[in-house]
Amino acid sequence: MYNTELFFDYSKEPSRDILCIDCRSFYASVECAARNLDPLKTKLVVMSYPSDSPTERGSGLILASSPMAKEAYNITNVSRARDLPFPYPDDLVIASPRMKIYMQKNREINAIYKSYTDEENHHVYSVDESFLDVTNSLQLFDCQSAYELARKIQIDVYRKTGLYTSIGIGDNPLLAKLALDNEAKHIEGMKAEWRYEDIPDKLWSIQKLTDFWGIGRRTAKTLNRMGIRTIYDLAHTNYYYLKSQLGVLGAQLYAHAWGIDRSFLGKKIKPKEKSIGNSQVLHKDYTRKNEIELVIKEMADQVATRLRRMHAQTQVVSLWIGFSLGYVDPSGKKGFHKQMKVSPTASSKQLAEHLLLIFRHHYKNQDVRNISVGCSKLIFTDSIQLDLFSSPDDQVKQMTTDRAVDTIRSRYGFSSLVHANSLLDGGRAIARSNLVGGHAGGMAGIEGEKTDEEPNKKRIF
Repeated sequence: MYNTELFFDYSKEPSRDILCIDCRSFYASVECAARNLDPLKTKLVVMSYPSDSPTERGSGLILASSPMAKEAYNITNVSRARDLPFPYPDDLVIASPRMKIYMQKNREINAIYKSYTDEENHHVYSVDESFLDVTNSLQLFDCQSAYELARKIQIDVYRKTGLYTSIGIGDNPLLAKLALDNEAKHIEGMKAEWRYEDIPDKLWSIQKLTDFWGIGRRTAKTLNRMGIRTIYDLAHTNYYYLKSQLGVLGAQLYAHAWGIDRSFLGKKIKPKEKSIGNSQVLHKDYTRKNEIELVIKEMADQVATRLRRMHAQTQVVSLWIGFSLGYVDPSGKKGFHKQMKVSPTASSKQLAEHLLLIFRHHYKNQDVRNISVGCSKLIFTDSIQLDLFSSPDDQVKQMTTDRAVDTIRSRYGFSSLVHANSLLDGGRAIARSNLVGGHAGGMAGIEGEKTDEEPNKKRIF
């Protein structure tokens, strides 16, 4: 291990009152609140493709679990139906995902946050986490400290939504996030404050590298090979050695290990490059080539529609195919990811042709469960770059058709106009048109689409 050669002067670093707020087990808590159940005392899981009968095991992914369910069944948010005890326990509530409700609740909660600070000092980090800079709000709400204001926000959110929140408090967004993940989520009161003076005792005491924001398993393995196994090790590694091995990432990790984060919530950041895409986990293994190609065409149509809505065209298309769980092809692969450069386009037809060209070149009759398409190197224009190998009239006609389809769908919904092949076996466009973020967006279970009068649906909403 190398001696430290670079130090930071905390007196010269930005020191503000930053809150990182997390809604505890958000999806599961929303389902509990909708049923007048205590989110901290109820065993509930949000699971895709649940069986309508408690006597049959579901086959879906567990998207969220209440704290009690996690503790009782030793599950995480990446578990599956097979990880639950079966027959299902009587006190277990199984909820189908309802993404529209979760998004609506997310908007309600962020509206509460915005009542405590202005728009520029509020940043939505994810569907269940937000950052607030409340430095200038303490006096307005007659609070002596950020900790006191955090308590007010917790009470306000609970009274209006029935949801519990955990809050990390820090001098900067990094410290607030680390305080949330490593302390607030695990203590009574669900609030924790990490300041610069706490770094030696709190931040450097993090033993697992992957418990630190921004360090995944791959990066952790790289650091392990360099003899770095804890955050203390990372902070006391020679900065120049770390940067020579990892480049800009090494410099950033070193600064973070000292609690340094000079970003401001109010600063607008313009991304260097924008890309869009779409991915889905199929509801079953697809083994027929024509059915897989049908899904790719549908996804190409959806992504192309988004491109046109953004007045953009793509110059690079990519396709990722993931094989069935546990399936490994003769070459030892679990999937493939390929991309190709194309002439700028936002045409549904051309995008589908490019993706199918990639697929047909690399597909070798594997069982498929995951498909993802992406578009990058975007240019923002509505002009058409005509292809010399196609009729100009045909290209203009295709563009006119795409825009007509977009107009109808924007007014009457996606499923108001679909390609006929989406009605064939394997088609997913119509079923997915009612999804939000790839998950069910329906209102079933509360609004009467399913009733508790049916004997086999008493616990499954």
